[in-house]
Amino acid sequence: MRGATSTIDAGARLGKEICGAGNMRYWVAFLTFVVAAILSPAKAAPTELPAFELHAGIDPASVAPFIRYTKNVPDFEELRPDDMLAKPLERIEGSSIHFGPPGVKTALLLKVRNAGSAQGSWILTTGRGSLKFFRLYEATGDRFELLVDGTDPEDARRNLGTYQAFSSELVLDPGQEKLVLIEFLSENSTYMPLRINTYGTFFKERRANISMVSGVVIGAFILLLLNFLFFSITGHREFLWLAVAEAFFALNTVHSEGYITIFFLYDKPLTGVAVEDFFKCGFAGAMAQFCRIFVNTPVNFPKRDVALRALILASLAVMLLQPGLSLYPPGLRFALHAAAWLVAIAVALFLPFVGFAAMKQLGNQLWPLFVGWASLALFIVYAAIASMGFFTWLPINWHLSGPVGLFEAVMVTLALGLNLKKIQRDKLAADFNYARSLSERLEISERATRLAEEKAFALATVNSQNALLHASGHDSKQVILALNSAVDVLRRSETPAGNGELIDMLQSSATYLNEIVSTTMSGANIVGSDAGFVALSSFRGQALVEPLMMMFRTPFARKKLSLEADGDDDIVIVSDKPLLMRALANLLSNSYQYSDAGGARISLARDGETATITITDTGRGMSDAVRKALNASETTRLRADEAKEGTGSGFHSARRLVESLAGRLEILSSTSAGTTVRVTLPCAFAATNPCPPETLQAALPGWLIVDFDQRDAFEAALAAATLPANQIVALTYDDTTVTRGRLSEMVGMMMIKPPCSELIAHPLLRRGSEQV
Repeated sequence: MRGATSTIDAGARLGKEICGAGNMRYWVAFLTFVVAAILSPAKAAPTELPAFELHAGIDPASVAPFIRYTKNVPDFEELRPDDMLAKPLERIEGSSIHFGPPGVKTALLLKVRNAGSAQGSWILTTGRGSLKFFRLYEATGDRFELLVDGTDPEDARRNLGTYQAFSSELVLDPGQEKLVLIEFLSENSTYMPLRINTYGTFFKERRANISMVSGVVIGAFILLLLNFLFFSITGHREFLWLAVAEAFFALNTVHSEGYITIFFLYDKPLTGVAVEDFFKCGFAGAMAQFCRIFVNTPVNFPKRDVALRALILASLAVMLLQPGLSLYPPGLRFALHAAAWLVAIAVALFLPFVGFAAMKQLGNQLWPLFVGWASLALFIVYAAIASMGFFTWLPINWHLSGPVGLFEAVMVTLALGLNLKKIQRDKLAADFNYARSLSERLEISERATRLAEEKAFALATVNSQNALLHASGHDSKQVILALNSAVDVLRRSETPAGNGELIDMLQSSATYLNEIVSTTMSGANIVGSDAGFVALSSFRGQALVEPLMMMFRTPFARKKLSLEADGDDDIVIVSDKPLLMRALANLLSNSYQYSDAGGARISLARDGETATITITDTGRGMSDAVRKALNASETTRLRADEAKEGTGSGFHSARRLVESLAGRLEILSSTSAGTTVRVTLPCAFAATNPCPPETLQAALPGWLIVDFDQRDAFEAALAAATLPANQIVALTYDDTTVTRGRLSEMVGMMMIKPPCSELIAHPLLRRGSEQV
């Protein structure tokens, strides 16, 4: 029942007033009180006070089993030692000297005896330098003599300045006993690491503690300077905020070990609390702001960023209220102090979750960030549990707060370094990719330049060939003129009937030669055009093959190659003869160029209403990969043999011409023994049936067919036409270059007279009608 009453009294007294100098123990003060109020430890039965035996020059063992205490604290100025020993006293359970929840005044008794044969000197130290109330008594005769009064500022300053914790010397003769009584009140934890040491051990430990604090502070300031240096170099604000957090951490370490209180604020307890809360909230707020900038929580974790901003604002509010702490009523001081701890603990416990999420989402290089933040959070949780005293076997060492905080700062700085390394590695990879991209662009540019040069060379070659064909055509026209003149002379002779066979032969030769000239000159002029303009007519296969044989037989013979033609010459094809002849000329030119022996053969056949033209040669052939690439529709240029001169555009030009006529061109096979190329064309018949233009117009509603040879009617029909120009067909006898060029700007297609009903079935005309 006594334990429950003590817990209730603690809760009542904790809200009255906050005073005394702060240290790391305040990080768990609020949590300690709440949990301890629920789980206050059970008390042992009252027992007698045994003597703690000492030996001169020897450090004794733990004093915990020899301490007895009570929460029912009397007025020691009126109480005799015997009366105090007669009261029911509690004993410490476990190795940790802990007296339950804070906020209740506690009195502890310790009897010491020199069990050696020589006089000895020791130092009794509490290990605490910040207590709301502290007095140390020694029993002399029938009363208690006050040795150390922590409520007296001057006395507290002298004692803390000498020992850095409330302490007292023990000088005992052989067999002498002393009864020591300590009366204290703590607002954060009743844990008291009471020890008795020889002079040498005591001051050795104090020097070690000073060295530890100095090392932590020096390490923190080194990290601070490094982060300022990185900030000045990189301009990244996360380095600046980490440096600010490390500065607050270094100051808080010095303050938490009691040095600021001991030397400067021994008589100003509320100022010490204000300084502690200011450093604590400054560290928490700066670390949270560092997290926001480094992890970029507004973008990567928007919900967590809202919580971080709220914690930062809360820490700033607590810091701004600290200067007036001594002016506030006790209730407000308690609320402000509790708020400071809640903010600090909330930040410490929240940051590991952000660090873990950042490690998962942004990269494993941020693992030190999670480890550093988690180490401080675990230390706070552990210290809170241990300081409650419920698990008395848990050891407590508040001095570890400095090394743990330094470890956190080192891990966070390491995370920054690893992230910079990753950024540098990504930058190098990006630079490499950029350089490779520039190299590829340069290569593409050079390739484009080479293609442009080859295109110019190809156009020059085509123009040269066209000029040659025109020159040949003009020469042929002179021959035709001579033949027509001879025919005219023979007809006007006195005996024209006797020259009938000669006249017919000359007239037939002139007509045949005129057809060849017309075809070759038209094809030469339109080969380089991309307009897709065609002139459909019906012609026999012989009229297509024989001009090609005449053009290529002599070049083939000069190279000692053969050129043969076979197949069905009597079939009639509906197509554009000049365009088709030019495409076949390109294919025969390739056969001529890549054949060193043997020759080529052109075959013409009909399968239903489809004409098949096959060109077979004995050239060197090409690889299967090149053959497939040439057959692919997306291929624009590819040379089968890079060792040979040429542009590599012949096959592509031929395919473009054939496809513009609704046909298909493909390489059937190609080996070292030769190549076989096949051209497939629609609309092949055994014969054609002439028909008037009106029949064509009725069968092709998607087109407007106009007779170009009747110029006035043609121009009037164009002016009155409601269909677009690309759906108008010009019907004419004139299949010359000039007429093609003129009509290509006015209409979408030409038909060469005489028209036939088989024209209706051509895919180019049928497709236009179906789209209407």
